[in-house]
Amino acid sequence: MQTTDRQRLERCAGRLLGKLRRTARRWAVLPEGCGLAVAVSGGSDSLAMAYLLTEHNRRIKDPLKLTAIHVCLDASGATSGLSRDIKAWLEDRGLPLVEVAPRLDGSEELPLDCFACGRARRRTLLEGAEAHGSSHVALGHHADDVVETWLMSLFYTGSPEAMPPLRSYFAGAVTVTRPLYELQKGELNRLARLAEIPQPAAACVREDASKRQKIREVLTSLGKDQKLVKRQLFWAATRQLETTPVQPQPPIPETKN
Repeated sequence: MQTTDRQRLERCAGRLLGKLRRTARRWAVLPEGCGLAVAVSGGSDSLAMAYLLTEHNRRIKDPLKLTAIHVCLDASGATSGLSRDIKAWLEDRGLPLVEVAPRLDGSEELPLDCFACGRARRRTLLEGAEAHGSSHVALGHHADDVVETWLMSLFYTGSPEAMPPLRSYFAGAVTVTRPLYELQKGELNRLARLAEIPQPAAACVREDASKRQKIREVLTSLGKDQKLVKRQLFWAATRQLETTPVQPQPPIPETKN
């Protein structure tokens, strides 16, 4: 990497780390010294999060106990895991990797719809993190995801529900956190390019037909107003969280083995 590229990377990472720390102070998403499982899907968002968290860890007094965790699942069912390039990249970042098989009972219709896939992935992530001694699980959702999720709940249920920056499960045994909560997708894409993060895995086979994709198309249709509208919607979502505290969630129901 040339000197100018290195300088661009350092400036970009520095700005994003500043936002990440602001989120950590505001929402307590990165308690120092905790065991943190970094959920790595293989996409650019989760790998950018892994990059920022390892950089953040070098700058705090009581480092997080970081572990990368990957659920071997996509809409087509169980997978063989992350690519060799991504595994090598995680190793270079000093992130030990745990790959966990999804808990499916064989009755699921493939390809999995977004709800079934997300539910199985979340359950496997939380159980895998707890089994490996991590009290927290970091997900790579960013500000654009917050806005899209808020709009999805408004459009399809009539009652907007904000994606929280942290939420506890299993009576508080495991807490899901979202360190990228205030970062934008475009910022993460730029970091991924500058840091030469491995190319993401193939897109989900359900992506083009998903409700989230339809919401993205609505936002894109706003053209130059999109940036302002997203900022206002993000404010509305976070304002909702400030006035309605997030409650701990009950355990995720068991499925047949």
